[in-house]
Amino acid sequence: MLRQTLAAALFALALSTTQAAEHQGPLGITMVDIPAGTFTMGSCTTEENKRRAFVGQPQCNVDSEAYENESPPRPVRVAAFQLGKTEVTLGQFKQYIAASGRSDLVSSDFMEDNNQGDNAPVVQVSWDDAQAFVSWLNSNHGGGWRLPSEAEWEYACRAGGNHRYCGGDNLSAVGWYDGNSGKRQRPVAGKPANAFGLHDMSGNVWEWVQDCWHDSYRGAPTDGSAWVTGCKENYRRLRGGSWYN
Repeated sequence: MLRQTLAAALFALALSTTQAAEHQGPLGITMVDIPAGTFTMGSCTTEENKRRAFVGQPQCNVDSEAYENESPPRPVRVAAFQLGKTEVTLGQFKQYIAASGRSDLVSSDFMEDNNQGDNAPVVQVSWDDAQAFVSWLNSNHGGGWRLPSEAEWEYACRAGGNHRYCGGDNLSAVGWYDGNSGKRQRPVAGKPANAFGLHDMSGNVWEWVQDCWHDSYRGAPTDGSAWVTGCKENYRRLRGGSWYN
């Protein structure tokens, strides 16, 4: 089973803003304003170019390392929103467990895998448990909390650039992965933030998004909303990679 986290990313109501600003939320969660904008989501594969050539469409720039489920690339418009500055930490999630009475979440596996201190991102959190956390925030700390859509996540990761990773082309400089992590999750914000002021979007731990799984981006929304129809069984999307891959 993947060691999963709440997305970097519980975020509140959309805001009309053009400058990044930070806001202190409940449980010590810091939210960052993300401005509206348009970006190209997805990658071009060799197979995508074959399809385009067959029907007489313009070719796209092939990414040799892209998978078919990352195709085809498309323009997406994203409204302004807020995103968590870091992944949800163990300390923040423990406050939720205590306040909500969810001691059932504290299994032996949960304690074993969450052994890197309160400032490390929480792991062993299912998508359903992430939704329960969101519901609790909405009931106790104002409305508007949710997981980001996959499009919002990628837009925030890119932060106006076209780097290979979130914040740059050098993974060691911006993220914790199997080559530098010491085989464990690391405290949040240990690597520099990207241009939007977000940490650990690449590496450290996987991050849930709202979308369900599809085998390509054909028919995906172009307005930044989550894609939750036509799902492949009950699979959900993860983004960002982790310390062990």
